[in-house]
Amino acid sequence: MFVPYIFTGIGAALLAVFCVKRTKGSTPIVAMIKALVSICFIATALSGIAFTDFDYSHLRFGLWVVMGLICGMLGDIALDLKYAHRKSSDQYTYAGFTAFLAGHILYDIGLISEFYIKGNILYLIVPVILCGVIAVFIRFSEKLLKVNYGKFRWIVVLYSPVLFSLVLFSLSLAILNGWKIVGLDMIFGGSVFFAVSDLILNGTYFGEGKNRPVDIVTNHVTYYIAQFAIALSLCFLN
Repeated sequence: MFVPYIFTGIGAALLAVFCVKRTKGSTPIVAMIKALVSICFIATALSGIAFTDFDYSHLRFGLWVVMGLICGMLGDIALDLKYAHRKSSDQYTYAGFTAFLAGHILYDIGLISEFYIKGNILYLIVPVILCGVIAVFIRFSEKLLKVNYGKFRWIVVLYSPVLFSLVLFSLSLAILNGWKIVGLDMIFGGSVFFAVSDLILNGTYFGEGKNRPVDIVTNHVTYYIAQFAIALSLCFLN
């Protein structure tokens, strides 16, 4: 019963170590610590399935979540290695964006396949329309946001609506289900932290003067709150 929370606690402790070291610079060792934190949220999800009162009728959804978390781990490793291996920075950036994009798509598939109630198509159409609006906004918002995407413009424009799709689909499906499924509500909460993390990261990567220690710490703390909330959601599907 308590196994998922043990992994969450270990992850929180490792995250604290990572944040201290990461504000002083990025090295392969720092990237390894970050990878261990990510392994902890995968372990949290798997133990949530194995050691709690998990309803195995939700197993398919649990597997979608685990696959999404694995993509998150791969993205974590890639985005920190970009600082440790400056010559390959662009490749690691593209790899990180691609891994997170794939993870969000997996989360979305799991959410829709598990919590969508047939005959309520508007609960899917509205989020899709809003994602399109977000894509257009991001494409033409660089001056407003005081960022410069440069060579990464296309991947940012592609990734941004997929990022917010998790917020929009989880919110829409939570409303559809009357906010009665705690695990689904937790995913919505996690998705909001995910969006906040990436908004901070947007300034860190593409803005000026926004790569301060406070930006690094808040980016990673909000991100890991998101992933651990999604992982822990499996403990509340019973």
